[in-house]
Amino acid sequence: MGLYHISQANADLSTSKHQLFRAFCFNLCYMKYEIGISNPGSDDMGASFRSLLEVLEQVGEVQPQDVLLLDLHRLSFVHPFLILPICSLISKLRQSNVTVEITHGAGTKSYLETILFPEGFNAMTTGDWGRQLFNFQNKTYLPICQIPVAGGTTEVREQLLTTFENILLHQLKLTGQMISVVKYLISEAMDNIVDHAKVSNGWIMVQNYPTKRFLDICILDTGLGLLGSYKAFDVTGINTDIEALEQAINGKSTKQITETRGYGIDTSRRMLVDGLKGKYFLFSGSAFYIYTNELEQITPLSRNGRWNGTMLALRIPNAAPVGFNYTAYLE
Repeated sequence: MGLYHISQANADLSTSKHQLFRAFCFNLCYMKYEIGISNPGSDDMGASFRSLLEVLEQVGEVQPQDVLLLDLHRLSFVHPFLILPICSLISKLRQSNVTVEITHGAGTKSYLETILFPEGFNAMTTGDWGRQLFNFQNKTYLPICQIPVAGGTTEVREQLLTTFENILLHQLKLTGQMISVVKYLISEAMDNIVDHAKVSNGWIMVQNYPTKRFLDICILDTGLGLLGSYKAFDVTGINTDIEALEQAINGKSTKQITETRGYGIDTSRRMLVDGLKGKYFLFSGSAFYIYTNELEQITPLSRNGRWNGTMLALRIPNAAPVGFNYTAYLE
């Protein structure tokens, strides 16, 4: 049996571009890709997003039966806004019969193993899962976690999210209104996945930065996305990812969906940014929305850099400003 590789691209990994080969084995034809993930270089939300976008622009070419070599050796630290979408992307590719191989760098290998990369924590397949999660209660992070959202998983999902939140609150030593805020933001985002994404599970990861006085929460799915969800419920007048984002963040056209609840995104973003002075990032399809004290905008992307699903990134201060009133933002 003969196996030959013919180079189709000669891109250097230092530029985060992939090397591409075609392999022939009798009648079998597949592509082999190598993608290097750039080190974000800082904990700025935009830095992680730029590294993620480089990956998405390249991985969009990968097809079933192809081989993807994912190189993480240049990462010096991994943030939820980068590593969680990479994790869910690996899972989706493998479900699509793509072979994904991963190489680690010495600097992050131990941490990646601790946060259970790339499979993530799965309560549906883990015995005595509560005890295993409680091993994280004295750390500054929670592992990558799959949240079951398919029919028949409601009880497990609610128990899992309650355990997840309790451990997180113990880690952060939050009090008063901040407890309600964190629980609200997580539950609202997960409810949206349950109601709109049409997938078997969502994903969540949390990292606390005690000295910097904020925590990062990333929650995502690889489902219909905002535009796909509106179309699934026959909402008219929304034809692009940008229009879907505009409607979702303003809480307008979701009222046309009488069969289910609306997204509640407007409440979450105002509570986090206007109230707590945090940062809110929403990515779906080929557009993303960013909302901070300094900036609010929707940005279109090329279809090569799209996220097939919905990704939410929240940067939450660990203390509320004087005068903050949690109930003022509730619908």
